Amino acid sequence: METLTLLGHGIATAATDPGMLLAIFVGALVGLLIGALPGLGPTAGVAIMLPVAVGFEPTVALAMLAGVYYGAMFGGAVTSILLGIPGDAPSVMTVMDGYPLAKMGQAGRALGLATYASFIGGLIGLVGLTLMANIVSRYALMFGPTEMTALMVLSLSLVTVLGTEDHLKSFLALGIGLWLGMIGLDQIMGGPRFTFGSMALLEGIEFSLIAVGMFGLGQMFLALEEHTPEKVDAATYSYRSMMPRLGDLIATKTSLVVGSLIGFVIGVLPGAGATASTMMAYGAAKKMSKEPETFGKGALDGVAAPEAANNSASYGNMVTLFTLGIPGSATTAVLLAGLLMVGLQPGPRLFQEQGEFVWTLFGTFYIGNLALVFITILLTPLLAAAIFVSRGLLFSVVMGIVIYGIYSIDLSLEALLIMAVFGVLGYVMAKLKYPSVPLIMGVVLGPLLELGVRRTLIASRGDPSVFYSHPISLAILIATVLVIVLPWLNRLYQRTLKPSQA
Repeated sequence: METLTLLGHGIATAATDPGMLLAIFVGALVGLLIGALPGLGPTAGVAIMLPVAVGFEPTVALAMLAGVYYGAMFGGAVTSILLGIPGDAPSVMTVMDGYPLAKMGQAGRALGLATYASFIGGLIGLVGLTLMANIVSRYALMFGPTEMTALMVLSLSLVTVLGTEDHLKSFLALGIGLWLGMIGLDQIMGGPRFTFGSMALLEGIEFSLIAVGMFGLGQMFLALEEHTPEKVDAATYSYRSMMPRLGDLIATKTSLVVGSLIGFVIGVLPGAGATASTMMAYGAAKKMSKEPETFGKGALDGVAAPEAANNSASYGNMVTLFTLGIPGSATTAVLLAGLLMVGLQPGPRLFQEQGEFVWTLFGTFYIGNLALVFITILLTPLLAAAIFVSRGLLFSVVMGIVIYGIYSIDLSLEALLIMAVFGVLGYVMAKLKYPSVPLIMGVVLGPLLELGVRRTLIASRGDPSVFYSHPISLAILIATVLVIVLPWLNRLYQRTLKPSQA
């Protein structure tokens, strides 16, 4: 009850302060626009706004930066749905079903569902952050290198097995992703690996280059092969098709809740990140669906689950940031820098010494999450109308935005070349029907998995039994075995059943 009282006071304080409301609105709107630009995303957005925000009063500054964060989480779905280009890494899964919906003339419907899912996921994540921060962070401390390694193995297995019927192609794609994640300096020994003498590869390959290349350029290359008329059929893209549908919120309620819970739990674990949570949520939604064959072809649950997980994970990241001073992602690391720059040290003492600041800031999160729904819904018809623009003009504009976004990060021509290489790779993999999600998952979790395995073996002096001697890691590894074996047993059963029926 005390927590609710403090939160209510924080929301009231934030709602009655014009400067704070303006900061929330500006941050959310900027984040929404940044999230919609391919190659940028929340981390770049918060970093760009950091020098501007820290000049204000601490609560206003953090409210603006946080607004950019969750606004970018909302905005990442825009280009994913309209153009098949993920605005940021966690939006990769939204492309799978959001873009097919847009091509079927239901762009507004997909955008509306993504907005609803983002709001529900954010709300559940906020409730978790408010009521369970200390409890969840205590449990998160139980996940050492051994448990985190087991969790990452489960994530990789789940996405690989559920990615396609051809498991061999899935595991080959995963292997390529794991190899790409190893490029750069060795995380423990410090020596260069697979850099081929290139200084540009010493720090590894930036994930945004891979995501935008494979899902952005690769998708445009494929689209150029489609012999479709430049003009859009008005009967297919009616005004109604460009509006959100409230009924979709009811139809996807299970995926929304499950995706939100997965996102929050994974988000609390430092290093796991929103990208892994969206992939796990997508896999779980497909597993629970009565029509799993529709996934990848325009399934509503395929949009709802990852978008809910995406936004819930963003607030899960903040649990360890505010209670322990440990950033759970790259974006919360930038937020940590913002806290330190305004003279605040996050951790348990922050709640005791700066309680009014914390609860007012949490109050701004609730207001911003609700405000983004109205902002996005109002802009949905305008955003969905992009489907009317001729493909040649649209792709030219998008290509310019992509090149500008990627080049502006490091002012590197090598980055543009790397992005082009992954564009060709994405095109080739799509033509050969190799799934791209296992590759992306390998790139994201590969370095973390390697670091977890090596640190665990170093601590255990090379004894591999440590991975199954811990109860939590043992339970996760058993679940991993079941994820891999059960589909194989099911296919074996179906094969033995068919001759008997004949």
